[in-house]
Amino acid sequence: MKIFIEESALPFALSQEIMAKFPYEVIPSWEKFKWELLPEEELVSVGKRRLFLVNFKGEFLKHCPGTKNYLCCGYQIFHIGEGCPLDCSYCILQLYLNRPGLKLWANLLEDGFRRLIDFLDESKKRKSVIRIGTGEFTDSLALEAITGISEKLINLWLKYDPYGLLELKTKVYLPEGFYQKTKGTPKVIFAWSVNTEKIIAEEEKGTASLEARLKSALLAVKHGFSVAFHFDPMIYYEGAETEYPRVLEKILNLIPLKKIAWISLGTLRFPKPLKDIAQKRFPVSKIYSFEFVEGLDLKLRYFIEIRKKLYKTMANLIKSTEREVTYYFCMESERIWREVLAVNLHDFAGLKDLLDRTAKRLCSH
Repeated sequence: MKIFIEESALPFALSQEIMAKFPYEVIPSWEKFKWELLPEEELVSVGKRRLFLVNFKGEFLKHCPGTKNYLCCGYQIFHIGEGCPLDCSYCILQLYLNRPGLKLWANLLEDGFRRLIDFLDESKKRKSVIRIGTGEFTDSLALEAITGISEKLINLWLKYDPYGLLELKTKVYLPEGFYQKTKGTPKVIFAWSVNTEKIIAEEEKGTASLEARLKSALLAVKHGFSVAFHFDPMIYYEGAETEYPRVLEKILNLIPLKKIAWISLGTLRFPKPLKDIAQKRFPVSKIYSFEFVEGLDLKLRYFIEIRKKLYKTMANLIKSTEREVTYYFCMESERIWREVLAVNLHDFAGLKDLLDRTAKRLCSH
């Protein structure tokens, strides 16, 4: 990993910490950085090995972008940077071709944390529960050995004890030594995106195995944290209907149910332009050879009968544990909720309320 730091980003605390530990190069600005003349798909791969510390001028807190015409959970994003060193064939970040490279906001500890603390204070005054995560535009923990950002966020949560949850979403393995750095709290959720062993091996380059992810989840529970699991994207292939419920069953048998904040399910969906670049970068991948339909959000999705078929393989396990574990569909229609789980969830507010109730329960511990 090569590290580049903008001149204007040099004074910030995060830059100073990284400069003291790792080799780096100072550049005038990320916008003026000269990239090699390479095809776009190769530039994405090169960018995954370059980390830029940038003086960020945008919004550190924002609503999850969600998707139009499907039910969204009302998540808040604490924006720590963009790009991921892991390399999943379905990752939407491959489309950010006008801005390759991994970007980390150098002024996060000064400007970003100040904005977050203000937001936490406002929420406490309003007595409104919050759910915040950092894993929307990057993996929350893949760069933790360099940045230490998640450790700092956990310490902030412990100090301010907000009325809300912090979710750190990842596909990497975290050793026990990581959890020993901070005190555990149910208000911090370590969340793993999970998939079948076949999909992890073939489509999620650089990520931890399913076994390693679950081992790390057990360590998180041991040290007093909550955990969550996201089956997203579920990908249709021969054997998927038997292998996905096995993964869920393994989780439910291994992890104490009262320690699981929630489990989400979502099937493969992507903007049209992603298919072309992904097929160039992953020519042996077969996930884009299926038939897709344009959804109400203009993303390509499996036909609804295929989505229902995948979800229904999990229905019995969900129904048998739904009193102890919160389940939800990510970016799906009310029809899916009704026809798969017999749940009438008519709008955004219904899904948000479902997860807020779980958040309140964890905050009361």
